[in-house]
Amino acid sequence: MKVLIVTGLKAKSFVEQYANMRKSDVKVDVLALPVPVAALITPSYAARRLREFKVGNYDLILMPGSVRGDLKGVGEALNGSVFKGPRHAADLPEILDQIEELPLSTVKPACELAADLLARKAEREIKALKAEALRRAEKGDGILIRRGKHGAYWAPGCMPILLAEIADASKMSDEEIARAARYYASCGADMVDVGMEAGGGKPDEAGRAVKAALRAVKVPVSIDSADPEELEAGVKAGASLILSGDASNLQDLSKLKKTPVVVTPAGPDGVIPESFAERVGRLEENLEEAERLGFKRLIADPILGLAPPYTFLDSLLGYWEFLRRKPGFPVFFGAGNVSELSDVDSPGLNFLLALLGWELGVAFLFTVEASRKTVGSVLELSRAVRMVVLASRKKTPPKDLPLNLLILKEKRCREEPLLPGEKPRRLIEAAEVEETAVHRDPKGSFKIKIDRDSGEILALHFKGGAARPSTAVRGSRPEAVYRAIVRENLVSLLDHAAYLGFELGKALVALKTGRSYVQDEDVFP
Repeated sequence: MKVLIVTGLKAKSFVEQYANMRKSDVKVDVLALPVPVAALITPSYAARRLREFKVGNYDLILMPGSVRGDLKGVGEALNGSVFKGPRHAADLPEILDQIEELPLSTVKPACELAADLLARKAEREIKALKAEALRRAEKGDGILIRRGKHGAYWAPGCMPILLAEIADASKMSDEEIARAARYYASCGADMVDVGMEAGGGKPDEAGRAVKAALRAVKVPVSIDSADPEELEAGVKAGASLILSGDASNLQDLSKLKKTPVVVTPAGPDGVIPESFAERVGRLEENLEEAERLGFKRLIADPILGLAPPYTFLDSLLGYWEFLRRKPGFPVFFGAGNVSELSDVDSPGLNFLLALLGWELGVAFLFTVEASRKTVGSVLELSRAVRMVVLASRKKTPPKDLPLNLLILKEKRCREEPLLPGEKPRRLIEAAEVEETAVHRDPKGSFKIKIDRDSGEILALHFKGGAARPSTAVRGSRPEAVYRAIVRENLVSLLDHAAYLGFELGKALVALKTGRSYVQDEDVFP
């Protein structure tokens, strides 16, 4: 295939650089139209100039993805195939390497189409893997937790079940529990766990909390407590999994032996041994006791953690040793034990935990969003699991996939450096912001807030010294909000308008990153 890439004068060197990074055998030429910036090219201008350049000997012409409008007329004028390429030159290698299977468009940039195509392929592969796990689990090879037509399932070598806990659910109202359950399910949780407060003694609250979660979501719900009465109440209310059984309560839980149970290495006194060898030994004893009591569906929890006296390495060795002794046994992996006890950004940490869980072959990945720093962990683990599974199937490292956890960093730099022709005649050094007299806008002032539930920015307009806003402008993008503000004639001073644009941009960054937004304060101090 022979491809012509059209761009503007300033970007030509970058386009040539990235076009030559392709792995495919596609032949590529780059043509710069006599305009400085590619985004200034219009379809009518492109049709006229490309006719002059006589470009009829190409199988395909890629215009800049930033060109506005439909390019259909350009192709008709040239009697050839003309489509939109990517918005950024840095994306050209990926586009050129899959150009023959990519359904290009005259309206939508190729980078967006490529992302959609790869995402659909990945989702089909994930669905096939889940269907395989279900078939095997139904035959007894793995674990199957039913809830009517819905369920959570795992088989050795298949994706683990993602279980998300609503911490201290007994303190929450039914609506708060329902909101948390719906949120977890929307983030990819296969099951929702109702976590009870330490100390026990609230069986009525356990039943209420489980029912509230079950009303909110279709996925199975588990009950997490050390109190046998709370666990029994949760199961009676509809919980499909018990967290957790050990030497101190298995006897009392024997009446619930038809329900799957997670077994830990805690002894009769509730104490968990410090060394991994002792933990594995105690865990095997507890599993044997559970089998003797008649429990049929058991999940082992060797305990993941890094809080003293345990170390992270020691806890991983516990998993390794247990699975060496009992390969294929369903194992519970408490990723949240690590993320909640680490003051570290959670995306990378959750990826590493998902990778460890996958390579160990665990059946359950368990997490919780009990603190501000771990908000988003369920979605991060869900995406991370898909990444490592897809990479494993492709036998490649977990990179260059249609999924990633790059939030604050990016794969490629897309910014363009200052070119020689852009050197200004006059340079003004901007001084640090100094305290100056504030000129209030006669039209009024704004209070900017963000609504995380809807993912929108809210601009509240106050007239004069009013205590209550007269108008509110809501939108998911800063440009939509400030255009509405201008359209409604709510701002009259240039510095006020510039300030609003700055604050609205900050609000979007806070929404995207999960950082706090406080007006007049830096998002990243």
